[in-house]
Amino acid sequence: RYNIAPGTQAWIAAFDANGELVLDEHKWTFPTPRGNRINVRSETAHRVPEYKEPYNKHRCVVLASGFYEPKGEKTQKNRPWYFFRPQDASPLFLAAIAKDAGFSILTRTPVPPVSEIHDRTPVFVPADNVLAWLDPDIPGRDALQRFAPPEYGDRLEVWRVSDAAKRVTNEGPELIEPRPE
Repeated sequence: RYNIAPGTQAWIAAFDANGELVLDEHKWTFPTPRGNRINVRSETAHRVPEYKEPYNKHRCVVLASGFYEPKGEKTQKNRPWYFFRPQDASPLFLAAIAKDAGFSILTRTPVPPVSEIHDRTPVFVPADNVLAWLDPDIPGRDALQRFAPPEYGDRLEVWRVSDAAKRVTNEGPELIEPRPE
């Protein structure tokens, strides 16, 4: 798929209640008493009551080949969108927290090239670290520091894409084709 938007299903990997690694589709939303959340700040997840247990015990990774970010102030109309993916086109594993009703992607302060476009970035988990990241015996803050290095984001490439990527009903490879600035 080329357009997975908040509120839609995405593939995640996580340990189930028996400690088995499972791949499953989950909804990209995380219900809380304050409303649905699609992103959670990794720096404070350990302190927020509704995120604390999932951050420590129910981490997952979202399987992706890339992701979109808009450029400009949030109040700006018609912000241009950009697509990010690893330079070697390898899979991305986005750190997230999950519960039965869905998941939320963990974010952090970005490094280039994301920092040149947006003020937050998904937390990336290198493929070799995925199983350690998912381990519920390791507290979330420790897992973040040990298995999700911030500099991993500097291996991304980026390009401007068509405004068609902004519409959740659009789907297809043309959504990630480069568009001239």
